[in-house]
Amino acid sequence: MIYTCTLNPAIDYIMNLSVLESNKINHIKHAFFRAGGKGINVSVVLHNLGINSVALGFIGDFTGSFIKNDLKEYTRIKLDFIDIPGRTRMNIKINHGNKETDVNDRGPKVSNQDFNKLLNQIDQLTENDLLICSGSTCQGQPAAYQKIAKICDKRNIKFIMDVPGKEILDFIDYKPFLIKPNLEELEDYFDIKIGSMKELIDYGKRLVDMGASNVLVSMGSKGSILLDKDHIYRANKIHGQVVNTTGAGDSMIAGFVNSYIQYEDIKKAYLYAVSAGTATVFGEGLATKDTCNMYQDKIKIKEIHS
Repeated sequence: MIYTCTLNPAIDYIMNLSVLESNKINHIKHAFFRAGGKGINVSVVLHNLGINSVALGFIGDFTGSFIKNDLKEYTRIKLDFIDIPGRTRMNIKINHGNKETDVNDRGPKVSNQDFNKLLNQIDQLTENDLLICSGSTCQGQPAAYQKIAKICDKRNIKFIMDVPGKEILDFIDYKPFLIKPNLEELEDYFDIKIGSMKELIDYGKRLVDMGASNVLVSMGSKGSILLDKDHIYRANKIHGQVVNTTGAGDSMIAGFVNSYIQYEDIKKAYLYAVSAGTATVFGEGLATKDTCNMYQDKIKIKEIHS
């Protein structure tokens, strides 16, 4: 079974405006609420691709209730959230012209008692399961991902981490199956500024040497690369009208997993990851099987020899 873990989920309030002007009244053209948080997005896209998953994480108060109710329509997602006293956060995503502005809340504090409930859930997984941890950690648990990775290592559970900041350095020794830093996060990990593709590859290789089996580096409008111990792959850039980048990276993770569990082929998985990310960026919502298929023939994966 595939499990997704969202330590700090949110309601995403997504607004579309023609222009955003400070110190003025701005009128919304279109807006909607949806259950958000990176791991939840992964579960939704997996559902859209016909894959079952179990969603883990913490929710609370009326915002947490909204998330549970919003996800009930996704029949391939089993909800196994832990209810906590705090209020699940709400994030505001403003699309204005060709720009995006995000205002993200911090989220509630998670007690040691509630966090241990999550660790007990993960401790029940087996080597036949896959755990995908995505997004920021929760308040009160700074070593959360390290503790989760330690259990995965002990129980031989294959796990994927897509987390911000330097947290990756806390768990990379436990050999994650896949990590997905963006360019800024990669620079943050090593406290450097990357100025060329060669440098990007060099630092991506370092993450492989440090323990990650696969490293997928997203570079925004410049595309992405995938590295493992034997290969470096790069996808060509796909041109189109950017509608919304929220959930694009999560779609890549879901697309990768969807293909890998069928074929166990890293190159094919990377191609489907790129198609899923592209489908979300150029579409009105998160990627679906139909929208992913629209880009399959347009994406070419090239192997780079360094």
